[in-house]
Amino acid sequence: MEVPRPSRSCSISRREFRLNEPFFSVLHSEDGLFIRKDIAVEHWTGPPENTFGWWKSTVKHVGDGISQQVSGETLQGLFDRLLSSPSEPDTLYILTLLLLRRKILRYEKEIQDEQGNRLLEVYSLQSNLTHQIPVAMPSQERLEEIQQQLSELNTE
Repeated sequence: MEVPRPSRSCSISRREFRLNEPFFSVLHSEDGLFIRKDIAVEHWTGPPENTFGWWKSTVKHVGDGISQQVSGETLQGLFDRLLSSPSEPDTLYILTLLLLRRKILRYEKEIQDEQGNRLLEVYSLQSNLTHQIPVAMPSQERLEEIQQQLSELNTE
C-alpha cells in the first residue's frame, strides 16, 4: 500500500502552501487505502479519531524531504536494527511509515494484539518477511527529534 506524497495545498481551504510554511499531515485508512490530508496551521484542530499518525512539516520545495535525502538501503538497515532492539517504538513506527511511502515495505493490514494495542502488519519486499509494528505516534517534540535523526543519516 502506498502512502501518498504531500499535497501542495491545504485539504480544508484549498489554499496553496507557501515556501517555509508549516502544515500538519494526517494519515488514516479508508477502504484499504491510505488517505493523507495536509492541513494549514490555521485550520488544525488536532488529529481526527482512527488516525494512524500525524506530524508537522514545513514546505521546503517539491520533492524535498528525508525520503529523497537518505537511501533506501540505509533506511532498511536502520529498520532492521530497530526491529531487533525495540527500545524506540516511536522511531520504528515513523520509519515504517517512511518505508511504506518509499515502497520498501507494503501495508498488509492493521490488527490488535491480545492487550488491545494497535499494530501495523507490513511486508518487507527486500527480506520477504512480514512484521508487526506497534502504532506508537510520538509527541510533536519527539517527532521533530526523529525527523532530525533521519535527516542526519545521509551525513554519517
